[in-house]
Amino acid sequence: MSNAKLIKVIVQDTENIIFEGEVDRISSFNEVGPFDIYPMHANFISLIRNKLALYHKHEKVKELKLEQAVMKVKQDIVEIFLGIEVLLIDEDSAANQ
Repeated sequence: MSNAKLIKVIVQDTENIIFEGEVDRISSFNEVGPFDIYPMHANFISLIRNKLALYHKHEKVKELKLEQAVMKVKQDIVEIFLGIEVLLIDEDSAANQ
């Protein structure tokens, strides 16, 4: 199993990296419903919500409750950006000034 493909994951908010590491599965929810990301998944971008769970060797290594975030999947690298609602509020505030 040492040759098993892994997914590199970076979870960050507007100021900090929350998680950085390798996993073999990611579970979350989007507007269609629950979904999983495995190695060699198709490239895509999605808004995710509710929660994010990261697994390695069939064990949950991290779970985050979230309102919404952006997930970008490209060539076994997954970037997840939390706190986007704060950025949207800040942009709206700046536009109204």
